[in-house]
Amino acid sequence: MKFLLLSCLLAAPLFATETVRPLETPGAWQMADPTAWKWGQDGGTTVLTLFKQQDYKPKVRSPFNLAWLTTADWTTFTLTVEGRLTKFDEGNNDLCIAFARQDDTRFYYAHLGEKADGIHHQVHFVDHADRRAITATRTGGNDWKPGQWHRLKLVFDGVAGNITVYFDNMEKPALTAQDHTLDHGWIGLGSFDDLGEFRNLVIQGEKK
Repeated sequence: MKFLLLSCLLAAPLFATETVRPLETPGAWQMADPTAWKWGQDGGTTVLTLFKQQDYKPKVRSPFNLAWLTTADWTTFTLTVEGRLTKFDEGNNDLCIAFARQDDTRFYYAHLGEKADGIHHQVHFVDHADRRAITATRTGGNDWKPGQWHRLKLVFDGVAGNITVYFDNMEKPALTAQDHTLDHGWIGLGSFDDLGEFRNLVIQGEKK
């Protein structure tokens, strides 16, 4: 009996899988400049809006506008969210999903830009220095449309180091990368230097 109990304990997972909808809890989020953000409702659905640039300059080159979910240290997870750009100009407009945050200058983020080039539409690693691309594969960019919500998904395997990002098409990845440096941390939403909104955020995975 003791051997059976020990075997069951050893076979049990170290982390329990959880599913959360954290946009329903505004107090769980931390922004460098809370005056740039607002919470609202869209038909009973909570919406987080970045309506102006944050009054914030990162210590190293990385997104200016991120809201961080501070209540959990996520290891392996699948994140789905709807995002909508609210500012369109002649630049390479984007929204970003950040993850595995250790501190202000150490995290990954997916830059979902309109066009793929040396710095846009990439998976980046911020490692106490200016962000650098670690993208393995990518599409030509993302077809953001004014007034339209787009489906975004990010899958992070902190053990294997696999990163997969989807934009609308949930079968073909928009971005992939692999890096083993960071295996846990906070999750964030925002934009490098554009404006947008997020709703229907669901995170399913394991917490440290």
